Amino acid sequence: MKRYRLSVCKGMDCKANGSNAVFAAAQEELASRGLAPRCEAYRGGCYGFCHMGPNVVIREDTGRKKDPLSPEDYQLMGWPGEVYYSRMTPERMRRVVAEHVAQDAPVREFYGDPDEGP
Repeated sequence: MKRYRLSVCKGMDCKANGSNAVFAAAQEELASRGLAPRCEAYRGGCYGFCHMGPNVVIREDTGRKKDPLSPEDYQLMGWPGEVYYSRMTPERMRRVVAEHVAQDAPVREFYGDPDEGP
């Protein structure tokens, strides 16, 4: 089974659009499904896609040591296994945890397009 790092944006626009509830739903769903040991959920910085928020980024945890100076907490890195979700709601987040994290099956219909304009 894969391990993941799930980041929910904590920028002002994403917070105004409900990212606190999205993060709470992620934590609750991970705990209720017993997935917390294999998926770290945290609050990332602003990814710059404010008009598409709340934004969530999920990356495979490959065991590489986290660099505290890395921009991964506030930008897409283009790494294999990285998925960017936009316009997230608590309901969408629960589905992402159930499918992406629990079954290693990303939910393509929720993918964000970083090139989409405001």
